[in-house]
Amino acid sequence: MLKSLLVALTLLSNNVLADKNDIIEGLIGYVSNVAEEDINPTPFQGLYEVVIRKPRLDVIYISEDGRYLAQGEVIDLKTRMNLTQNRLSSLAKEILSTTTDDEKIIYKAKDEKYTIDIFTDVDCPYCRKLHKDVAVLNKMGITIKYLAFPRSGVNTKSYYRSMAIWCAENQKQAMDRGMLKKDNPVVNCENPIIDHLILASRLNVTGTPFMFFENGDNMPGYVKPKELLKAIKRSLAKYQ
Repeated sequence: MLKSLLVALTLLSNNVLADKNDIIEGLIGYVSNVAEEDINPTPFQGLYEVVIRKPRLDVIYISEDGRYLAQGEVIDLKTRMNLTQNRLSSLAKEILSTTTDDEKIIYKAKDEKYTIDIFTDVDCPYCRKLHKDVAVLNKMGITIKYLAFPRSGVNTKSYYRSMAIWCAENQKQAMDRGMLKKDNPVVNCENPIIDHLILASRLNVTGTPFMFFENGDNMPGYVKPKELLKAIKRSLAKYQ
């Protein structure tokens, strides 16, 4: 359950209590771009949390003397809570909050109970399969908010097909067409696709569809509507 816990990496030469600057200095060579606010004590006595934001989101742990590094998950056996996963979800929620609904293509449920952000690729077969379920998901009270993630990257066919959708006068109509393998007129406009690709990288999105719930928990891949609803409820129940 704890993988590679307390991997013995000598980060500082002394065994005295290290302040945050000492920890940051000791981490140089192993990980960079760590700020003081990214280092915090944990309920695990003698262990500090270190949030890694670049090149990808991660949480590692370091002993209070700055000598030992721990990679893996910290579990509270009394509450059965995965503290590491909860922290990662909290960070993901924070990162997603930097986007606005104006950047997304939204299929809003009439009786909205839940919202999910989905990184999608118009050329992804499972994204198309999920898109066919949107009407059903809306009836279940689930609002869908699409972000663009053309997996082939910038200046590719999928990128321009995504751009055609985000630049369309009627984005939802263009998305519906695109998900049916129909082309939309390529129109160049100011769009958020590159920003979404950067955001996806920060969030460790590796494929599509890739869903984020309101609490920052994620679910990669396609699941049937009833199973998705169960997963959302199960995820949100952890924080009640």
